[in-house]
Amino acid sequence: MENFRTLLTGLVAVLALSVSHPALACTAFQLKSNDGAQIYVRSMEFGEALDSKALIVPRGTEYTGTAPGGRAGKKWAVQHGYVGMNVEQEPSTVADGMNEKGLVVGVLYLPGFSEYLPAESAPQDKTIGSWEVANYLLASCATVEEAASALRNDVYVAQQEFAGFEMVMPFHWWVGDASGKVIIAEYVDGKLAIHDAPLGVLTNSPPYEWQQVNVSNYVDLSPVNRAERKLGDFTSINYGQGSGAVGLPGDMTPPSRFVRVALYSHWATPADTASETVNVGFHVLNSFDIFNGAIQSKQADGTTETKTLSASGKPKVVNSDITEWAVAHDRTNLISYIRTYGGSLIQKIDHKTIDFGQPGLRTIELQNEFAPQDISSKSQPLAAAEAQ
Repeated sequence: MENFRTLLTGLVAVLALSVSHPALACTAFQLKSNDGAQIYVRSMEFGEALDSKALIVPRGTEYTGTAPGGRAGKKWAVQHGYVGMNVEQEPSTVADGMNEKGLVVGVLYLPGFSEYLPAESAPQDKTIGSWEVANYLLASCATVEEAASALRNDVYVAQQEFAGFEMVMPFHWWVGDASGKVIIAEYVDGKLAIHDAPLGVLTNSPPYEWQQVNVSNYVDLSPVNRAERKLGDFTSINYGQGSGAVGLPGDMTPPSRFVRVALYSHWATPADTASETVNVGFHVLNSFDIFNGAIQSKQADGTTETKTLSASGKPKVVNSDITEWAVAHDRTNLISYIRTYGGSLIQKIDHKTIDFGQPGLRTIELQNEFAPQDISSKSQPLAAAEAQ
């Protein structure tokens, strides 16, 4: 009963947060190709434009973490070069990335439940902000075991505001390595929890343990169509495809997306190669794509933007989340694939061609404009055999 009250309180907090803070409806999962490649796929939805670019972080880059009160925190130098998606509000920080060892870290929202370690107890030489966790793990770790150890022993993630948004950013992290192993790291009630994640999926609130248990409510669903059934003298017939999944939640809430992506990612027919599996991954992710206007909320009209973090002004209904970008990381062949909302074109970054020994942060501008390829001039005569 006490656990139920805690969960109920958290859900109320989530609803309160959705009114005044940006929503975030990310979805992450993994697939494995028949030739053994481990593929991670995720979408990024946010209630504020992130204007992300691909950030290249070479070995030897020095970072200084943030301690409460804006003080300098933990210092580290990058051991493993990595490529990630940055955010305009903190361009040297990544919200998702993969390093040269095949470790992937995805940052997803956990509103209403996320609470980090006490600020008043923060040791300055170990402390970092929640928004700096991905940078630290990618820079320092090659496996999920190393990442879990680093979170437990090497860093202190303190409860503190992120200056870019003037709020405590409620995150949890999807962490997977080249072996295919996945863990989920969360700070709930001021304590670190690290979960083995055999499903390989993550969305948002409630926390991971609850989400994983909830999947059991849908274990009877199947991609296989149901057979005809007799009800007395009446025969029940399937008139369309997909009857095995009747009852699958189709809304965009985190629990529904968690169930759906857990089933879809395990129903997807494995492809032979890594690149074919990336293609399958983007098709699965299409089921979670949020177009502008699909999610709306009441929030303060503090700017002329449709999306705002302002806490002042008269509330009005505005468009909220969109799928700003989606990525796939091939953790075996070290290739990242990126698709933006505006562009739809899938762009590729081959990590093996990047000199991670070259000093200095570098960015790659992403194609973010709708530019269909004109194939009007590519017609060919129909072969005689085909015409018959």
